[in-house]
Amino acid sequence: MLSDWLNETNVKIINRVTDWQQAVAISLQPMFDNNIVELRYLQAILSSCQQFGPYFVLGDGIAMPHARPEQGVLKKGLSLLIIRQGVAFNSPENDPVYLVFVLAATDGHSHIAMIAALSALFSQDQDITRLKQATTIDQALSIIGQY
Repeated sequence: MLSDWLNETNVKIINRVTDWQQAVAISLQPMFDNNIVELRYLQAILSSCQQFGPYFVLGDGIAMPHARPEQGVLKKGLSLLIIRQGVAFNSPENDPVYLVFVLAATDGHSHIAMIAALSALFSQDQDITRLKQATTIDQALSIIGQY
């Protein structure tokens, strides 16, 4: 379940950011604070996006930035940043992005159950809309707790 991965310490709700890079940095902050990833993980995500484009924008208003385990992951983790005003990630089909889930995986398979739970959430338009509109962390966790 996603509640095994997300708790009140790694969910943030903010009104706005200046750009997608700031959104990624803010969404990673709980992972830095909890020693889940090293600072170089942020640089790996930014570099990958500059090289390959916004490959991690997965759907309408949803991004899941991540990099390779060897690029600074210390332990598996997940964080969520809800940006109430949204931000452009240079993905015309899916901008603006309101939900930024950052994934940190230690290997190629230990996070499969979490990906399956996220996929189930992403396929539920009503819950995604509710999550985008959440005004408190408790509201967000209540929605996430169903998956």
